[in-house]
Amino acid sequence: MSEKLEEFKVFIKKHPLLKTEVQSGRKTWQELYEDFVLLGDDSYEEKVNDEVKEEKKDEAKKGTINPENLINSVMGYVKKIDPDTITKTVTSIQKVIELFGSFGAGASSTALTKKSTGDPLFDKRFDQWY
Repeated sequence: MSEKLEEFKVFIKKHPLLKTEVQSGRKTWQELYEDFVLLGDDSYEEKVNDEVKEEKKDEAKKGTINPENLINSVMGYVKKIDPDTITKTVTSIQKVIELFGSFGAGASSTALTKKSTGDPLFDKRFDQWY
């Protein structure tokens, strides 16, 4: 039995993608070993090569951008946009900006209505000094 296990270890070293199968959770070491023992070295290697080719095809399909799919996904996002929600959001942002603007306007108007003391040194506003 240890002889088969050593053969399996050598086989795994030749095919590092099997390690990623285990790490991703798609297979367990036990399943891989059982397949190796049942199918043998040659037929199992063919099976592994077929799976690797299929994965490469899947990755190639994922990597290509289909213009029709891109347009359909963009149109789907545009259809989900609700103009009423956008209007409400913009209106609330405008109200907040007006509120902050009113705080600044109130402070500057009180500074302008300040009574004169008659002394030119004390009657100047801070921004006139610098």
